Amino acid sequence: MESPNKKTSHKELRKGLSIYKTGRSPYWHARIYDRLTKKYVVRSTKETSRLDAIEVAEELQETFKSKQDTTKAITKDRSFEHFAHVYSKMQTVQAKTKQQLRTLSDHSKLLYREGDGLVSYFGKYDVGQLTTGMVRDYFIHLDEIRGEPLANSTKNKHSMMVRKVLQIALEDGLIDLVPQMPKTRVKDAPRVTFTGSEYKKLITTARKIAAEGKTKVRGVLVTPEHVEMWTFMVHSFLRPSETELFGLRHRDVTPKGHLTSETDPLHLELEIHGKTGLRFAATMPRAHAIYEDIVEERGFVKPDDYVFMPEYMNRTTAVNTARRIFNHFLDATDLKRDKDGNERSPYSLRHYALQARLRGSKGKVNIYWLAKNAGTSVDQLERFYLKNMALSPEQVRNLQSF
Repeated sequence: MESPNKKTSHKELRKGLSIYKTGRSPYWHARIYDRLTKKYVVRSTKETSRLDAIEVAEELQETFKSKQDTTKAITKDRSFEHFAHVYSKMQTVQAKTKQQLRTLSDHSKLLYREGDGLVSYFGKYDVGQLTTGMVRDYFIHLDEIRGEPLANSTKNKHSMMVRKVLQIALEDGLIDLVPQMPKTRVKDAPRVTFTGSEYKKLITTARKIAAEGKTKVRGVLVTPEHVEMWTFMVHSFLRPSETELFGLRHRDVTPKGHLTSETDPLHLELEIHGKTGLRFAATMPRAHAIYEDIVEERGFVKPDDYVFMPEYMNRTTAVNTARRIFNHFLDATDLKRDKDGNERSPYSLRHYALQARLRGSKGKVNIYWLAKNAGTSVDQLERFYLKNMALSPEQVRNLQSF
């Protein structure tokens, strides 16, 4: 016995659209291909005439197309998810250092966090259809599903990630431009620092503690080298991080210049693989003297030896140990917080160093070269390091000059 669903008539109108009849119904049915789901859908034309059924099938297809979400990618290689995977693969191949691996991890969380990550939200969208408004709607969505709204700085990180993914689509020629991201105002927080007298008090007290040779912090004896390490940081503008101060090896240090020379002053040339990539930096003369004392004290150093706290092969441990010793110095001098109650950290020494260099030069130092030497930018200097810096007498005289 034949099935009543067997097709008795069939006519293909064009690719993705056909009509047919079965023994079950007197009406023609339209068979339409859905490009999004990559499946066929069937609709009754309610017509018994083949010519009338063709006309209705055409109308059904147009109606069906208009109801489809045109922002979704027709093919996977046009989707946001596809280009997110391409970006992740590129970053995975290029990530070698600890800093790069941490960045890769942070970016992966933004992209693939379950439930509200960028791929979860934008994954099926066509990269050519993403707009500023859609990203703004994403931020509204995030704020609605959380207990409290995301910080603007965090939203900016999401925007940056969207731009990076779309940039690959731009390079591949699938889009003509990367849309602007929603503007979110981030309130700058000037860096916590020291005054000149506070810094002098800190170092004087720290040297006294180290010279006594009795103080231990978490079982680690505080030595003069721990104090000179922080002094070196001030005179080299380095960050107190694994990649800069604690990543510095003897092979990265080249003593240069002469103490009495004006054309080639005494300094160390440092090869730094830091937060902003490779840079060559020059130190102040005091850093040169500290380094020479370290080499002389140790008697023999290998090029691959770390300059500071070389006994710790695990540099994360070195950073944590040094931070605890620094905090002990702060507690001993009652300098843990500034006058506004902001907590100080080893980074406060870098902020002090940059401010002191500007004050000490009496306004003569080139702010561009200072920023470049410190691995930052003029914009960062002005926004974070110099915003709350008190005016020096030289600056006041310059301001009042005619």
